[in-house]
Amino acid sequence: MGEPHATNPDGYVHSRDAEEYQRLRNQGAMWQSATEALLDRIGLKPGMSCLDVGSGPGQVMRLLADRVGPDGTVTGLEIDGQLGAHALAGLKAEGGANFQLVQADMLASDTVPGAPFDLTYCRLFLMHMQEPIAALEKMHTWTKPGGVVAAQEFDFGAIAVEPICHAMTEFNRLFEGVFRGHGRNLRAGRQLPAQFEGAGIGSLDGTVTEIKYLPLRDMAAMLIGVYQGLFASAVELGLADRARADAFKADMAEAAADGRYYCLTPVLIGAWKRVS
Repeated sequence: MGEPHATNPDGYVHSRDAEEYQRLRNQGAMWQSATEALLDRIGLKPGMSCLDVGSGPGQVMRLLADRVGPDGTVTGLEIDGQLGAHALAGLKAEGGANFQLVQADMLASDTVPGAPFDLTYCRLFLMHMQEPIAALEKMHTWTKPGGVVAAQEFDFGAIAVEPICHAMTEFNRLFEGVFRGHGRNLRAGRQLPAQFEGAGIGSLDGTVTEIKYLPLRDMAAMLIGVYQGLFASAVELGLADRARADAFKADMAEAAADGRYYCLTPVLIGAWKRVS
C-alpha cells in the first residue's frame, strides 16, 4: 500500500486514485445484472432522457444508453471531474446515445442541464451522503411528472465470511470504523422506503434485491481494494497503521488461497417510484 493521503475535501472517504477507479469498475461489473434487472422493471424506452447521479466510471450510463438508444439522452452528474471526463470520453467513443456530463456537487446544484428527466437514478451514492433525503429531494425535483426516481444502495448487515476468518474480522473493524466515524450509512439499502417517503416522493412502486455467496478467492481482491481505499481515512481516525494494513493484506491473501472460505456479500437493494 502506498502512503496515505488526506481524505477528500468533498467528504468521499475512499481514495481517488487509479486503484480506486479500477475497483469501482470491477464493482460495477459485479453488480451489473442487478442494475439491469431494475432498469428493465422500470421500463425504459428509446428516446427517453436519464440522469445518473454520482455517475463515477460511467458503467450505469452505458446500461441506460443500451435502453434509450441513439435518440435518447444520458447525463452523468459527478463531482470527480477526472473520473467523469474519462468515463465520458469512453462512452462517446462507443456511441449509442447522446451523452452529457455535469461536474458538480449535486447538493449545491439547483438544477441540471436537461432536467427534468424521464429517469433520475443513483447507485451506491446515498450511503455516502450525510443528507440522503436532501439528495432524493433534488432527484425528485429533476424528474418529469410520470418519470421515475430510482436508487440502488448496499445494506452491509449481511456481509460475512464462513468459516470465521481473522482477515475478515479486521476488514469489518476498519470498514465499520471509517463509515461510522464519518457518519456514513451502513444500512442505506433497507432505509430506502423511509427515505423516499421523507423526500416527498411517496411509497415505493417496487424493489429488487441481489446478494452473492462466493468463494473468498473471488472476493479477496475487492476486499483488499476497499481496505486500501479507506486506509487514509482510517489513519486520520486512528484506526489503522502500516503494520496492521500489511498484515491484513497477507492474511486475506492466505485465506483466499486456502479454499475453505466463502464470502456473503452486502445486499444490493434497489427501489423506484413513478412520480406524479
